[in-house]
Amino acid sequence: MHISIGRRARLTALGAGLISAAAIAVSASGPALADTADTGGSASLSVPVAVVVGLAHANIVVLPGTPATSSFDPAAGTYTFTNPVTGGNAEVGNFYGVLKMGGSLVLFNGSNGKSVNITALQLNFFNATLQGILPGNTKVTTLGYVRGVMSTSSDPGPPATETFSTDEIDLSLKAAQALNTDLASKVFKRGTDLGSFTTTFDVTVS
Repeated sequence: MHISIGRRARLTALGAGLISAAAIAVSASGPALADTADTGGSASLSVPVAVVVGLAHANIVVLPGTPATSSFDPAAGTYTFTNPVTGGNAEVGNFYGVLKMGGSLVLFNGSNGKSVNITALQLNFFNATLQGILPGNTKVTTLGYVRGVMSTSSDPGPPATETFSTDEIDLSLKAAQALNTDLASKVFKRGTDLGSFTTTFDVTVS
């Protein structure tokens, strides 16, 4: 199954239109997966060089926290952070659940030595957000909103896998404010396009 969704305004709870489209596709191809467990895979955020350079001018550096990795693609002009999928119950067939990732994103302010380590990264399909735990918090904060052109697909395998991608994730106001405060900076702005996000993960059904 493959679903492509065109550009939209911010998805709140993924919207009735998306859910209806997914429901039609699922009903045509069989019942949706039940009691899905995500058991592996990877998720990548590809940040445009322009964003990385803008942060660098403000003395902000972003690095992956182990076991996440990063790479630079000069042809695409992106700096990609890749995190392993560690669990969750996400299911792209009906935009359900949460996909959990290992590792973290670490931000340093070179001008004052302050740092922020964002842990417990996850993609929440319920409200179309990228989330994580900021320092001093015990619950996840919305880091960015899923926007833009999205695509989903699934492969029965074995192993069974599901894929989700979007070409835009916009920085949330709460994350921008928290990062500016913790890093003593003014560079983070609500609505900044953080780049594209894609994940392919293994699924099992119990």
